[in-house]
Amino acid sequence: MAASSAFAAHTPQRRFKYFLFSALGLMFLFVLWHNERFIVDHSHPDWTYYFPVRWLLIPHGLAGLTALLIGPFQLSSRFRQRHLRVHRIMGRFYLGGVAVAAPMGMYIASIHSSVALRFFVFALAGSWLLAAGTAFACVRNGNIQLHRQWMVRSYALTSIFVTGRVVLAIPAIERAGEAISVPALWSVLVVTLVLTELGLAWRGIFTNIRGAVTPAREP
Repeated sequence: MAASSAFAAHTPQRRFKYFLFSALGLMFLFVLWHNERFIVDHSHPDWTYYFPVRWLLIPHGLAGLTALLIGPFQLSSRFRQRHLRVHRIMGRFYLGGVAVAAPMGMYIASIHSSVALRFFVFALAGSWLLAAGTAFACVRNGNIQLHRQWMVRSYALTSIFVTGRVVLAIPAIERAGEAISVPALWSVLVVTLVLTELGLAWRGIFTNIRGAVTPAREP
């Protein structure tokens, strides 16, 4: 009875994860076609823009892609329970991807972007490094619960590299230029952080603790 109750409790959460990662996967495919097509199609306008830093984009892009693809496996409780050793190895690759992609992104922004966009990239990359580093420190100290929470925060920041590009692809924002696109990116960052915190605190917010507490009996 207890096992079936636990399974029922986890089913909505598992379905939500499937939906979330499926949506993220579809957005990733869209970004590959809409934003990264210049890698093979040199007639694309972005090729001219990124040409001066093309060799810097390779380690940055591959490291970011590593973190993006590994993240869902790291957040899967079922995968972690069945393949703990693989989970730990993939976790090192995830952290390595963040450790390479974030500083490379800041460096590229510092030499090849506007001041307004540079501030955003530095804020995002710094937060990304902080979340991943905190997750690593937590697991090193054996605090698995905090480690999982900071991994969720870290991957939420990882996803901005996809969701941010999807938002910028909205025709009205795309036509408006940096006057709208940079504030839109900041909005994506803020909304992502707020929704992540709400997701982590969901059970605590909507669980009636008073009803769960049994009053002590007098002797």
